[in-house]
Amino acid sequence: MGDHPEVDRTLERLVRQLREAAGSNLLGTALYGGLAKGRYTPGVSDINVLIVVSDASLPGLLPLAPVLTAALRETHVVPFVATPADLMAAAVLFPVKVLDIQLWHRLLWGDVHVAGIAVQPEALRLRSLQELKNMELRMRLRVVERAGEADALWRGLVRNLPKLAVTLEVLLRARGVEVPGDDRSCVLRQAAQQLGIAPERMDRIACLRRIEKRPDDEAVHHLLADYLDLLAEICHRLESEVG
Repeated sequence: MGDHPEVDRTLERLVRQLREAAGSNLLGTALYGGLAKGRYTPGVSDINVLIVVSDASLPGLLPLAPVLTAALRETHVVPFVATPADLMAAAVLFPVKVLDIQLWHRLLWGDVHVAGIAVQPEALRLRSLQELKNMELRMRLRVVERAGEADALWRGLVRNLPKLAVTLEVLLRARGVEVPGDDRSCVLRQAAQQLGIAPERMDRIACLRRIEKRPDDEAVHHLLADYLDLLAEICHRLESEVG
């Protein structure tokens, strides 16, 4: 990957340890998520790794546990452990995640068994709508649980945006729209245009990042109000397609 040599070394070490621990049970490993797309902030972003095994029963998982526990604690490696059969089922249950992995992954070792999985467009639209609606409902819950406290609302907002970008990016690519994987702001703006939403509404939140200093309380409330309105509008547009 070049830009993050320390991450390359972490991944090389992880693959070596997994192969030693799992033996023939390990079928393949791949990097996915923001780092695979070039969207990565050291010390903040997770390192998402798909780990495909032939046996995911307890006896198959226990040899992996010490390696993955240490990797999670020390280097923010978040593992997704699955069998090939799990991935086939996930294409129906979690089509956004599976298609995102198919479109943007870097093979680290072996075969991760995602190439031949078909994600159905209708399942993708429905699951995308479910995820977006869940984001909206969770943000509402954060407002009432935290008494409108600006720090908590800001953290919820900036942590929500990467998931929004992933969901909309997958929808765009499923429609044949080319989007740059390394530019979240561009993804969100293109999604607004595709959904018939004024791009300036997306611009207000597209560039927000966790590493930035939070705005004052009033600005946070205005941003969150805009974001909730935007999520509601996106859901409304997708509901008309699903319906």
